[in-house]
Amino acid sequence: MTATPAATDAGSVYLPGLIIKQDLALDCESAALQVALALRNIDVPQDRIYASLPQDPRPVVLASDGYPARWGDPFTAFVGDVNGYEPHFTGYGVYYPPIVAAAERYGAVANGHLGWTIAEIVAQLHQGNAVVIWLTSDFKAHVPRYWTAWDGTRVPWAIGEHAVPVIGYDPVQSTITFVDVLYGVQRTMTTQAFAAAMTTFGGMGVAVSSGQ
Repeated sequence: MTATPAATDAGSVYLPGLIIKQDLALDCESAALQVALALRNIDVPQDRIYASLPQDPRPVVLASDGYPARWGDPFTAFVGDVNGYEPHFTGYGVYYPPIVAAAERYGAVANGHLGWTIAEIVAQLHQGNAVVIWLTSDFKAHVPRYWTAWDGTRVPWAIGEHAVPVIGYDPVQSTITFVDVLYGVQRTMTTQAFAAAMTTFGGMGVAVSSGQ
């Protein structure tokens, strides 16, 4: 049985997502996908998800300002050391295309793209689907910087890159609820604040469904 969203006449919806903590320093995307998959009755541990991702362990090349000039492309692989430290640029993370591929590898249907809106996330929640959203671990809006990937791709980035599965929405309180896998807690923010935090990575997200 997949998760049935608990909805009210007022339009609130809540999915009973796992409240889990990421195992490694920077595997938030894998942990977030574990939560989203579990809601569709697909039980895959985060270490297995992470191990399935393409890896680019090549070290960063810093510019004279101390920020990355060249590094890997998180749109194609996990960049850096998963046990690294973002402020020191020893590890970073992964963006939506490899997470889509991982979700589909384990039998889900995944809809990943940039430009997600709160309304689109809520529509997915009402179908019983969690949406993994990229933002930063302080849950604030940031203007991204850019580095150049090895193949010349311009990569937007921000220190504290983070991914969380959205599992609830309350239109009366105007709030979004998600699992913060960095600490293994459930958090609730105003939709306005969450929408602002989403702008850092251009509304990057992946909705995970069973396809049935």
